[in-house]
Amino acid sequence: MISNATIRCEMETYIREQGLTMQSFAEQAGVNRGTLSAIINRNPPRKISVRELDLITKGMGLPEGELYSLYAEECFIQAVPHWRRLKPFLLRCAETGKLDCIGKVLEMLLDNLSHIGEIFATAEQMYEQGYRDASKLLYRCVIESEKYNNSERLAISHYRMFQIAIGKDMEANLRAALQFEPYRSWLPVEYRLEALVELLRIYFSVHNWKQFEMLSDELIDLAHTVYRERKDETRFLSSSEGEPIRLRKSLIRYYGQGYLCKATALQKMGRYEEARKAIDCYADLSWLGPINDEDKQEILKYKSWAMANSYTQDILMGRQETLEAYVDFLRSHPAEILPGLVTIVQSANKYHFSIDWIINEFTDSISGFDQFTDVVNMERRLRFAIQYSIYCVRRGKMKQGMESCLKALELSSKTNSETYFGDLIKEFMHVQKPV
Repeated sequence: MISNATIRCEMETYIREQGLTMQSFAEQAGVNRGTLSAIINRNPPRKISVRELDLITKGMGLPEGELYSLYAEECFIQAVPHWRRLKPFLLRCAETGKLDCIGKVLEMLLDNLSHIGEIFATAEQMYEQGYRDASKLLYRCVIESEKYNNSERLAISHYRMFQIAIGKDMEANLRAALQFEPYRSWLPVEYRLEALVELLRIYFSVHNWKQFEMLSDELIDLAHTVYRERKDETRFLSSSEGEPIRLRKSLIRYYGQGYLCKATALQKMGRYEEARKAIDCYADLSWLGPINDEDKQEILKYKSWAMANSYTQDILMGRQETLEAYVDFLRSHPAEILPGLVTIVQSANKYHFSIDWIINEFTDSISGFDQFTDVVNMERRLRFAIQYSIYCVRRGKMKQGMESCLKALELSSKTNSETYFGDLIKEFMHVQKPV
């Protein structure tokens, strides 16, 4: 298409070259003949809706969205845009992957701040529908326009950009977290609770236990605030529209997650007795008042985790007498096998005792660890591989030790956590077999 082409020119050329009449082309495209005539013959031409453009494009045998660039130029760049027409176009560009068209239109809209509210709402719609790459363009537009305002829209836009950026690359995840963190306090309560949970996952994966503890405390405090407000019948934490907060997940989840992470941070820093107190705080959450079966399941889940983590404290403190009870627990709670084995191997290396019988017990489970691909479990798989390689070499099982070391190297490459691998591989290289 030449630079001065118009949609009307493209249609006229097609009709002429194909030897069609206005009626036959209208039938071919599935567009009313009068509408088609008004588009081609009226001066100025009748404006085309996105739906009509899609029908005309298909009727001309062109790929979906082929005429979108021309449409954007004619309707939104050369003319004053009307949001009633612009929003359907942006959504269709998202559906068809025409991100360049979205970019062109948004570049023009940056000079007109009156549409920022609509742009943000459309970005949210795209995000919810799964068009993340398209929504990023709109969120960036909001961020650029609102960068000098501590607005809720700005905070949510940064939060969405953070969510979109999260993947398997731990270093990239950390950069995204650091960029988003300053805006979390401006988020509405229901968003901030979720954001804290997601930030905790990132800091868990990179082993920043001080920051992990701080965010845990923040989540606990916010959950407590929501609980107190709910108990007070005369006051409510309200959203920006003044409505009572509708949490995205159960309050039990946020409260339990806060203390679960708090206990984990304390455990990782070797403060085992303090960790045990934090575990007690989520061992029984029934006082929060379950409303439905989902809440009751949450309470049982945290009770189970509290039991598992109580065993973890004992194992990490070298109490081998609890091993058999812990293994029995893992047999009946398969989801706990991966984190449980990480703890057991780590303790075996620290206190120099044999766990061959436990490894044999869970051989099939270990071979299935590859199915866990989320950030938290990838980090656990890496720790298990490194600790198990150390265990094997100390016991003279060089073949198994090297295989596990190579698995750790593979995982560190996939997760971009070479620094963590490098620190631990130094320990591996200095391991001596027992005399």
